[in-house]
Amino acid sequence: MSKVINILAAMASNPSLVSNKEITALLANADISSEQKQAILAQDSERLAGTIADFAISMCGIVSSAEDDEQDSQDENKDKTTEKALAYAINS
Repeated sequence: MSKVINILAAMASNPSLVSNKEITALLANADISSEQKQAILAQDSERLAGTIADFAISMCGIVSSAEDDEQDSQDENKDKTTEKALAYAINS
């Protein structure tokens, strides 16, 4: 995978690589598979990702426990009670 990333980084950092001819010349010397070269030329990222055996699939999610939600609710109730007490003290 790092070889493909290095090729893509080289393409991104070299503004002279604008035509397929120039990109093909770069890929001719690249140590990647012909399928990867074809995917790069076709600008097909899904196809390119499919050629990488060690391509990491990352997923994440946020999980909160019920205790945290209950604590937040209690904190909000305390804040409201405090606000009411302060408002009463100020207005009295």
